[in-house]
Amino acid sequence: MHPPTRRRVLAALGSAAALGTAGCTGLRARYLPRTHERDADVSGDSGPWPTLGGDARRTASADGPGPDADARLTRLHGANHFPERQVVVGPDFFLFVVRRWFDPGGGDGDDPFSGVIAADREGSERWRLPTEPDVGVPTVVGNTVLVEDTNGTRAVDAETGAVNWRYRSGYGFPHVSPAVRRGRVYVGGRRFLALDAATGERLWRTDVEMPAVQTCSATEDRVVVSNGYDGNGGGLFCLDAEDGSVRWEADVAATYDPAAVGEKRCFSVDEEGVLSAVSMADGSVEWTRNGAADGDYLRYEQPVLAGGVVLVGGWNAPLRAFDRETGETAWTAGPADERHYAPVAAEDGVYGVTWEGTVYEVGFDGTERWRRSIARTVTCAPSVADGALYFGSRSGETVEEWRGGFDRFGP
Repeated sequence: MHPPTRRRVLAALGSAAALGTAGCTGLRARYLPRTHERDADVSGDSGPWPTLGGDARRTASADGPGPDADARLTRLHGANHFPERQVVVGPDFFLFVVRRWFDPGGGDGDDPFSGVIAADREGSERWRLPTEPDVGVPTVVGNTVLVEDTNGTRAVDAETGAVNWRYRSGYGFPHVSPAVRRGRVYVGGRRFLALDAATGERLWRTDVEMPAVQTCSATEDRVVVSNGYDGNGGGLFCLDAEDGSVRWEADVAATYDPAAVGEKRCFSVDEEGVLSAVSMADGSVEWTRNGAADGDYLRYEQPVLAGGVVLVGGWNAPLRAFDRETGETAWTAGPADERHYAPVAAEDGVYGVTWEGTVYEVGFDGTERWRRSIARTVTCAPSVADGALYFGSRSGETVEEWRGGFDRFGP
């Protein structure tokens, strides 16, 4: 073996220096995608609604009661225009996703702010994290907040907003919300990835590119990935949580919202409004219901698991419940001519909101218990925690008059 020549040594040093220059940001992101300042603290309580759909399975079912019909409506935080992402409820704080927020009084002039805002339970701002406008619902794990936008994933200190680590996973989609199980963070990118929640180190990535990943759900040993492009396989993939290998692909159309994962089946609504029950064992489609999620107008929506039924919001159609085993309609409830978001299930019933500002409660047998109208346009699906519903809304008829923010409907 010949000793290295001076030319080879200089070339190697030059290559190393080049990676550290601002002109090689692309190479750095490609070959050194992780930036690590410190390990994230993932210990402690994650809160009653720590992620999209309330849990990694995206069931939208939570412990504790929901609100009463005479609940107060309180504006927690103001954000202009269109608050359209689900509110995350941590142990002692809220996370609000804001897009196109103009904040003249905050020193930003007329520049729009897009990002994540952390506020305490009274609504006072704790910190804000600027992101790309396309940002998913954050996920709380212990004392850390995981945020994913089109550039990658960041682990942020829940108290201060300081970034502990960052992983540049390549282009992702705005619907992607990190799912966390057993210390692993599952996120999208050019390939689907599993990261160590504390360090940000990559544990595995899929062998093939999966650039159309929209979001995911996770159990202890599996990850169900929603795929938004028919040319890239089925609408759902199931990956092994240990190594990212594909366990099955489900023959359903492109899917944009997460599957709700039960013990034997997962349930998804595809771009055609078809609700499918897919076997978790082998990916076979056990039953489908055409038009389960639409009335006069097609709308994508994620299903919700409550008791022995799967629930799907309707667009100019009532809330619909289907038997999990057979797919037969169990009951319908709520306004029949309004636009329903995905409901939430608490221990005492099912709670729903509509675009038109109707809030209602339904028993698990489909009996409507109460209905109330609020003078706001609701702009996202609710979360439930502490006996209250949390959601985004706005007032005003025209864009110039819109005043949006995040509300609490509860005691």
